[in-house]
Amino acid sequence: YAEMSSINPVILMPHALAARGPALAEAFVASLNMGAGQFCTNPGLVIAVDGPELDAFAQAAAEALAKAAAATMLSCGIHESYESGVGALAGHAAVRVVGRGPGATGPNQAVGALFETDAGSLLGDAALTDEVFGASSLIVRCRDLAQVAAVIGALEGQLTATIQLDGEDEAAARALLPVLSGRVGRILANGWPTGVEV
Repeated sequence: YAEMSSINPVILMPHALAARGPALAEAFVASLNMGAGQFCTNPGLVIAVDGPELDAFAQAAAEALAKAAAATMLSCGIHESYESGVGALAGHAAVRVVGRGPGATGPNQAVGALFETDAGSLLGDAALTDEVFGASSLIVRCRDLAQVAAVIGALEGQLTATIQLDGEDEAAARALLPVLSGRVGRILANGWPTGVEV
């Protein structure tokens, strides 16, 4: 797929999320903030089954984001577009702010932003899958793995998708591959999309 409006979904499989949720959250925030979020493979969507494990991930991600310094974006126009996109998510009735980075200390700095919504809301509003170019991401809380697949199936073409999985997740992850392979250029296992070699 061309380098256009890619949100590069990250799928957190249940056993991986339960076993290493906080560590995944810190690595996710590091990927999200790399280069002020201006990588074409930036992780703009996190998809997982709802529950206490996802709650713990979100809390750990918010804490990591609160410590991640704002970074300067490439231009004033890019920064203005980022602020507009973040503002639209923050003002959306079906979206909740999970965390923000510390305030900007200079011009055109992206303050990281993490939001969440439920799968039903995302499936009912395609605008929630629009790219916000910069250090912004949306967690999608799904009822079950079937709804995870439905969310993936509703996405447009993407550069990458990432699956975080443990051994017990392999069968369930394998079932998602036919849906993913029709939507993304590269599928990563237990990595982060900003680590893809160009």
